[in-house]
Amino acid sequence: MASSMVFKIALISCLAVATAHKRAAPPAGSSGSTNSTGSTGSNIFDVTKYSASTSASASANSKAFLEAFKAACTVKGRPTFLVPKGTYQLGPVTFGGPCQGTHITFEIQGTLVAPPDVKSIPGNAWVEFDSLHEMVLQGGGVFDGQGQSTWPLPSHNKPISIRLMKCVIGRISNITSKNSKFFHMSLHHAEGIIIENLKIVAPGHSKNTDGIHISGSSNITLNNIDISTGDDCISIGPGTNNVIVAGVKCGPGHGLSIGSLGKYKGEEDVGNIHVKNCTLTGTTNGVRIKTWPGAPPSEAFNITFEDVTMTNVSYPIIIDQKYCPNGECTTHAPSLVKLRDIRFSRIRGTSNTPVAVKLACSDKEPCQNVKLQDISLKPLTSAVDEISSFCTNVHGAVSGIQNPDPCLGPHPGNSSNSDSSSAPSPAPTDD
Repeated sequence: MASSMVFKIALISCLAVATAHKRAAPPAGSSGSTNSTGSTGSNIFDVTKYSASTSASASANSKAFLEAFKAACTVKGRPTFLVPKGTYQLGPVTFGGPCQGTHITFEIQGTLVAPPDVKSIPGNAWVEFDSLHEMVLQGGGVFDGQGQSTWPLPSHNKPISIRLMKCVIGRISNITSKNSKFFHMSLHHAEGIIIENLKIVAPGHSKNTDGIHISGSSNITLNNIDISTGDDCISIGPGTNNVIVAGVKCGPGHGLSIGSLGKYKGEEDVGNIHVKNCTLTGTTNGVRIKTWPGAPPSEAFNITFEDVTMTNVSYPIIIDQKYCPNGECTTHAPSLVKLRDIRFSRIRGTSNTPVAVKLACSDKEPCQNVKLQDISLKPLTSAVDEISSFCTNVHGAVSGIQNPDPCLGPHPGNSSNSDSSSAPSPAPTDD
């Protein structure tokens, strides 16, 4: 209860700060004289005043953007970094703090276009925000990662389009990310970030283009985000705590995922994740928890998926502790990631796979306290005639409506029994 109250207070503080930013920042594009530092007015730093232009090269615009940011970062008030409307070629940039002011607003009204060649972005991210406090990213602009030529390539050494590193308290809203080379957006060691009213888009064949990936972060809220991509719409990685995901529209893509977990030694636990009021359409998985075989010990706990609507979804409810995409596993030993206190509630819609509920837990660390409440799934009749449940190494209970017949509880239906490890375990084909 105490941790929940602290989380609520932190979120209220984030909202208050972000609202103050919006009220205090001068209107983007407002007129004013240009002073000797190149800013318009006192606190607006327009990149075009630093030689950025729609006709300049990506490297020239990168230099101009960084000069404008450097000037804004030295202001002790409420600076606004402004990219006016237009299309700007942009090479890799890192907006590194901390800044002198209490916070900074990035008003991106234009379209930023990345170099198509992955070799032009040697680092881990195309646009990075590092060690900023109370930042706002907004403006209705577009981040175009131009990732088409990179999607067939191996996933290593591809840049994330937008990455937040060690940023504390902030808001990202009203922007679009399209065709990223790798993840569209990533949060790492971030805290108190609200992300809302975003559009993230890439075609279904764009491999490894996760919509939003979160790792090592806490007190994060994702709200009202429209994602269609070639990988997980949302993926929550190790070391992440206190996350709310609400009002996400996902599809096509690989669904909403906790994990993958346990790929590396020393991973931190994941806990207090609440996914609610989301819609998934045509995804290769629904709501999912995935851990690698042979994963070293860690925990994922207090995870809730509720009020989720599925349309034409494969494996609408899935726990997979033998996650092995593309045959990448180096061992078949049981996962040692302990999953506990997991609830699936009011999950409804249609499954295009015969197994609609798959709870495949570890031989060594069976899932504990898994609850299925009011599950109402039906077969997509154009794809399958009937649906069933599959359980192995999982302990839990059911309540309310259960369709398909549950494989949990003291009296499971005709689906595979919760104590059986010999039944075939159908596996998704995506990564």
